[in-house]
Amino acid sequence: MSILNQIKFNLSNLSKAESRIAVIVLENAELIINITTAELARMANVSDPMISRFCKSFGIQSFPEFKVKLAQDLANAPSFISEAVSPGDTTATYIEKRVNANQAALEYIRKELSPTGVEEAVQTLANAKRIEIFGMGGSASIAQDAHHKLFRLGIPVTAHIDLLMQRMVAAGSNSDTVILVFSFTGRTVATADIAKIAKNNGAQVIAITHPESPLSQIADISIPSGDELEDTTIYVPMTTRIVILTIIDILVTGIALELGPELEQQLQKIKHSLDETKTPTS
Repeated sequence: MSILNQIKFNLSNLSKAESRIAVIVLENAELIINITTAELARMANVSDPMISRFCKSFGIQSFPEFKVKLAQDLANAPSFISEAVSPGDTTATYIEKRVNANQAALEYIRKELSPTGVEEAVQTLANAKRIEIFGMGGSASIAQDAHHKLFRLGIPVTAHIDLLMQRMVAAGSNSDTVILVFSFTGRTVATADIAKIAKNNGAQVIAITHPESPLSQIADISIPSGDELEDTTIYVPMTTRIVILTIIDILVTGIALELGPELEQQLQKIKHSLDETKTPTS
């Protein structure tokens, strides 16, 4: 994880003085590379030794080393991080930025998605007697999209977007159940609690979430959500949503291949059931 994303991810755990430093760094990353310890201390209204303690809290021994790490991360950052939509952008500009962001998100998947992890998730889902899908808030529509694709494969599947229903379903799960959980950050306390309930009842938990989150640590299989690509606390996630929807498509494709030729008749039957609902073509 880049140093900027580490800072964002741990912002709520920092002391007041460290938080002031963190905010300055996040808002002025390129400037920080060229200033001294004393200058940053003045900007954040902290002592010089506090800058060193801040760096060490992220496993970096000195501010000069921190600046080198920061410069490396900025040099390697995907294009969409520096192309965030800004007030005053024209229509043409924000169209270009969003398209670029989504293209870069797909490149992120190509680079970061582990074939081994995907294969393990595909095998687990294909062998499930029942799949329960959980998503809340911004992840609710994603859970419903996963349900829309997975039910066609002939495996009993249900999506739940209500917290209390998720808890009850998790409590009623067993070793025949696979719980597929979507959470951008993986830090929602209720979601982590529900995953623990499911695991305690013998269910397998697959999480599409931040790879270093509490939810990821609980899950049997964790696939990165791309949460580090944008600040999901500011806008309803856009780039992250594209990442997760694509991961769903990849998983469903893998399951379909795993289930074999017999699935084709099932898919054709579902498709032809809609024929009478359409107006005839001329």
